[in-house]
Amino acid sequence: MIPRFLILFITGLNLLVSNTPTNWTVEKGTNSDNGRIFSLLSNKSTNEERITSERVRGELKIYCDGKGLRLIINWGEFANLAMGNVYYYMHNYGLWEQDWIMSNNGEISYAPDPLLLLMQLITTDSLAIGIKPKYSNEIRYYFNNNGLSDILKANQNIFGDYSQLIIEIFNDKNLPDKYKLRSMLSNYISKEADLRSLRVSLFDNDRFFFRPIWYKSKLNESHHTDSGDDKIIYYNRWLKKKGTLFTEKDVRVAHMFTKKPRIIAYQDINHVEVKGNTITGYRIHINNRYITRFHKTDKDKIEQIRRFIINRSAQYNSG
Repeated sequence: MIPRFLILFITGLNLLVSNTPTNWTVEKGTNSDNGRIFSLLSNKSTNEERITSERVRGELKIYCDGKGLRLIINWGEFANLAMGNVYYYMHNYGLWEQDWIMSNNGEISYAPDPLLLLMQLITTDSLAIGIKPKYSNEIRYYFNNNGLSDILKANQNIFGDYSQLIIEIFNDKNLPDKYKLRSMLSNYISKEADLRSLRVSLFDNDRFFFRPIWYKSKLNESHHTDSGDDKIIYYNRWLKKKGTLFTEKDVRVAHMFTKKPRIIAYQDINHVEVKGNTITGYRIHINNRYITRFHKTDKDKIEQIRRFIINRSAQYNSG
């Protein structure tokens, strides 16, 4: 059964795409704190919500100064305390729900994965987003994304300074349409959404660390990586020296009493299996060989790790 709020989301999106022109505004300036030039993109919602005694529009803002990227929603009034349960829907990407950090006054939510969400926004026409306030009715807003990719291309000197990915997708003179953008970004969005899902699932497990890993310099020695390796996830088994490291290219396992880690490239993986139990811990076997063990982690979480590895392997082998 499809949830009622999802039906309302989709209905609102269909009306939005067909009837509403874009209304992005761009503000440029210099950040007084760090002296960096910034771009601030703003977009008013196409609908209004009654909050307290008046009707207001929500606002989607995207801030980038080349070093930092923030994607925020201003709900127009108090929405929640320190963390807010935000859910949103986009065509091609479906529904996603996650806790977002709130501003001190409780009116603004900050996206935890701004680059991923930004890349999704430029490949779809609209966004439906809502929040479930603690002591009030749900707030839902609809935004028209049209024109966002043009703005990023025009400001790629700033956004591209933050992410090389933006330079790569806008390096042609002609602006790619949404279908081409979606194709170009498909691999990135798929991998990042997969990683996001795993991070949310393992949020309460203090043995797992997700990028940015604050002690990554220690892993360079124990897992034979260098500063250029993108370290995605680390399972700390012993003193941040022995454990399982997932990078962009491979899985690296540093076992007790061994000097060199075992390294398995994603492109060489064709079979992944989970074995074990809650008492001894669950084990990951790759290509029918034992690779690593995870203690104090439920089997359904280990199954998600298995799918993560399989998906990475499939993405590498599909080219």
